[in-house]
Amino acid sequence: MKCEQMALCEIVCLLHKIADNTLGTIQTALAAAACVLAWFIPKRIISEQTYSSLMSDYRSYGFGVAVQGIVEFFAVDCASKVENIKEAYERRFVRDIYGLNLNGKFSLEEVREKLKRRNPSEIREKSPDLCLHYQRRLLAQFYYQLDLCARSPFIGKRRVRRDFTSRESDIARLLYLMGRAVDESGVLFKDVSCDERVPRDARGLNGYLADMHYLLKASKPYMVV
Repeated sequence: MKCEQMALCEIVCLLHKIADNTLGTIQTALAAAACVLAWFIPKRIISEQTYSSLMSDYRSYGFGVAVQGIVEFFAVDCASKVENIKEAYERRFVRDIYGLNLNGKFSLEEVREKLKRRNPSEIREKSPDLCLHYQRRLLAQFYYQLDLCARSPFIGKRRVRRDFTSRESDIARLLYLMGRAVDESGVLFKDVSCDERVPRDARGLNGYLADMHYLLKASKPYMVV
């Protein structure tokens, strides 16, 4: 009789251990699932908000003006020829930024000399929205953000292809060619580096600027996606 009771007790203890182990496994699995959801849900929400914001920008008046601006630049100023982009961009840049109408090839020194001789009454302020350089940068930033969404597992390439047309590839190509023209132009690209060191113990707003300086100094010359 005692043997039977001991065997029964051992069986009960074994069942308790199995139940405890099973419960512990379930609790661990639930905790892991909760951690995954705690990471997944906010990321999904942020991705959706970012994409929704991009779609809103895409439908905005300012975006349409910017697209029309670079389309007309290529079709009219460049006569739809890629080889004309650099020279045409330089002319538009000095016209939009400096208010100078220059034809043919020119150097940055010539631009500065004309600015010195220019009568202040000739200066005409222009809305930034109509400045080609601003339009290019605005659209380039949009497509950069759109590319991040396409690479995201929450949005993906298939959804981007569904919401945008192949026409956008032409705009992206124009932006690429215009960006390359900036890098290759002595008028558009200006070296603003210097040997002056930024102190690491700067305070106030300068402290934030110093921190950002050292952060970006360690990055690459071009944005890495």
